[in-house]
Amino acid sequence: MPSPVAEIPAAAADIAAAHFAAKLAFETDCSDVHAAFASEKVDFVLLDARSPTLFAQSHIPGAINLPHGKMTAHRMSAWPADALFVVYCAGAH
Repeated sequence: MPSPVAEIPAAAADIAAAHFAAKLAFETDCSDVHAAFASEKVDFVLLDARSPTLFAQSHIPGAINLPHGKMTAHRMSAWPADALFVVYCAGAH
């Protein structure tokens, strides 16, 4: 009997490549965010969606605190409609 890891067969390489390429339309990673800030090529808004308390304790330099419960159409209208947002929180998603 296979382990829980091997129980479901791995996807074919072409299917896996298409999956991860499609994910990039929705997600970025911390390495790319770091590289953008390091090169001073920040063409996005970095939002920390955690509570103000957690933000005060620690946050990524350059981030703006806007808790997810406070993200309203009115608040978001402060940025151009075509603004690119990178949002992070304390969750695994």
